[in-house]
Amino acid sequence: MSADLIEFKMAWWFKLYILGVTAMCLLTGCEPQQERSLYWCSKAIRASCNGKRIRVS
Repeated sequence: MSADLIEFKMAWWFKLYILGVTAMCLLTGCEPQQERSLYWCSKAIRASCNGKRIRVS
């Protein structure tokens, strides 16, 4: 039986993006647009299974 290795990596700018979105939400009292946030989350999070990149959706 073989074990699969799944790795997740986050882009360096993702924490700054989340910090900015959170700050703007607190300052304005508005909610972020879910579609735009999910788009940037999918760009920032990378996954690989046994060294082969897989798409996160």
